[in-house]
Amino acid sequence: MENSKYFKSVVKGTLGTIIFSFIGIAVLSLLMTKLVFSQGIFNMIYVIISLCSISLGAIIGARKNEAKGWFVGFGVALGYYVVLFLLTSSFSGEITFKLFDLTKLVIALAVGTLAGMLGINL
Repeated sequence: MENSKYFKSVVKGTLGTIIFSFIGIAVLSLLMTKLVFSQGIFNMIYVIISLCSISLGAIIGARKNEAKGWFVGFGVALGYYVVLFLLTSSFSGEITFKLFDLTKLVIALAVGTLAGMLGINL
């Protein structure tokens, strides 16, 4: 029973993360039709959208689970990163996992874990 509740919480949080990311990227795309961003600014905005999405998804999942928020946040971040990694690999046509990808994964897991802790206390 406990594992089922955890899994449902992680799935709900991951879906929330994907939805928030989609909305953020859609808004960014609309802004890019009117404004010109340098590659550095675009990357920074994309990272901010991703981290905010992970935070919101981890909070949603942790509140749904009502316990072990850090563990749920970790699962949400891992789930989001796996989905993102599979999507980008399918679009690029190659599966590569470099040091930069490991760094992004570690940061995502840290943010998800901390946001999950926050979600329990809200």
